[in-house]
Amino acid sequence: MAGQIFINDDLLWQDRSLVEPLSRSWNMPRNWSLPASSLKQGENVFWIRVVAVPTQNSGLGKVFLGDDDVVMPIFQKLWYEQRVLHFFNLIFSFTLGIIAFLVWLFRRQETVFGWFALTSLFWVVFMSSTVMIVSPLGLTALQIARINSVLLFGFSVFSCFYAWRLALQKFVYLERFLIFCLAAFSVAGFLTSDEHLRTYILICFASSIVVLLSLYLSYPWLAYRAKKHESYLLAVVFIFYAFITVHDALYLIKLNDAYPLSAYTAPITTLLIAIILAMRLAQNIRKIEHFNQTLAENVLQATKALELSLNTQHRLELDNIRLQERMHLAHDLHDGLGGSLVRSMAIIDQSPSNLSNQQFLSMLKVLRDDLRQIIDTGSSSNNSVPETPMIWGAAIRYRFMQIFDELDIASTWRFPEQWMVQPTALDCLTLLRVIEESLTNIIKHSQASHVKVELYYVNHSQLILEIIDDGIGFDVDAVAKSGISVGLRSMQIRLVKTNATLHIESSSKGTIVKVTQSLLAHPAPPHRR
Repeated sequence: MAGQIFINDDLLWQDRSLVEPLSRSWNMPRNWSLPASSLKQGENVFWIRVVAVPTQNSGLGKVFLGDDDVVMPIFQKLWYEQRVLHFFNLIFSFTLGIIAFLVWLFRRQETVFGWFALTSLFWVVFMSSTVMIVSPLGLTALQIARINSVLLFGFSVFSCFYAWRLALQKFVYLERFLIFCLAAFSVAGFLTSDEHLRTYILICFASSIVVLLSLYLSYPWLAYRAKKHESYLLAVVFIFYAFITVHDALYLIKLNDAYPLSAYTAPITTLLIAIILAMRLAQNIRKIEHFNQTLAENVLQATKALELSLNTQHRLELDNIRLQERMHLAHDLHDGLGGSLVRSMAIIDQSPSNLSNQQFLSMLKVLRDDLRQIIDTGSSSNNSVPETPMIWGAAIRYRFMQIFDELDIASTWRFPEQWMVQPTALDCLTLLRVIEESLTNIIKHSQASHVKVELYYVNHSQLILEIIDDGIGFDVDAVAKSGISVGLRSMQIRLVKTNATLHIESSSKGTIVKVTQSLLAHPAPPHRR
């Protein structure tokens, strides 16, 4: 660990600290050029004092004495083996550990890299003791020896874990046993006395070698079962590591003089991890390409299915539109042309004398006009809104007043002069159909003598249409339940579409048909004269 060198009883050099915490020169080759002035004729004596601890197999090591051109190549070789290689080993191991940790950090399912990062951490801390020249944190040589024993066994345990994960294996009970052993060695390392520390270190060292050799020699079988290229590659490397482990173990127990080869494993491990990462990257790229191809095919299938669905939906919408148009046409025929037919039939039925040809022709013209109106209007969305309520109701008022005059029915018509709120074309047509249906029913069934039609606003928020007669009335509930009144159902269907409600009151004294519409349209524009 530390020492002094004397030449002829004169101090030539010494370590900085010869007491605990000792300077750590145990892996540090040194070279001195002896000054000629310190040498004397005849015999020159070199004294080398070694300061260390018994558990570390302390000794002098190799000493070479000679000229510069003989000794310097030996010194440079020892410096490369004992310093440079160890520094490279630490740098490679630390870098690989950081890379593996980052891979695991961003992809937690990659447990191989997580265990490898932990393995690298233990190895880096363990190997740091071979290159440090100052004791860290003021630890003594024996304290560092205890820590290194635990680190070496932890390195062997976690090496098993990452290797097994790479071979898609997980030995639950064996892994728990190894973790238990690691915990036991950690506790024993701090509880073992200095007298028994040598035995503890030998047990830890032997256990670590046994675990590593068991892993290296059994892994080819695990790789064969896993049938993965990464496992095959690691199995080959482990066979090489097995020879290195045996070689270095024999060196540490003084059974051979060759220099340890463990420092050469870092470049091999670096190459191995680089190849594994490249294979994983290539595998992920292939998965992404396959996923993109599958996604493109699925998108194409979904597009075709969506196109088919949209075409089907479009056909259904067209069919629905056609059906709605037919329903609208049926309602218009019933309300418009049907009303005119009923009025004509009532006139003919109630006429005291036969009608003339001119009267029949007039009726047919009315029917023709109603049919033209239905054909021309078609959809209410294409109609224009009359400028005033008076204009809106003029045509229907004119037609029915002629009939009422012929049937001796008095009528009263009241419309506001201006639209307070601009209605839509659908609103106007719907209200006209309600008036036509109601007045037709009055002519046909009520036997009334007076009819009142009134359109008015309530607080600019509601538009009210009332049709009142003094006829014999009818049972509203019975007619609604019977379902035989096509006109009543037609009015209700139309009013629902315009946000309006229909209320009917009827008795023997007369009938009131009231339509209430909530006003949602914009205010009417100024009247243009």
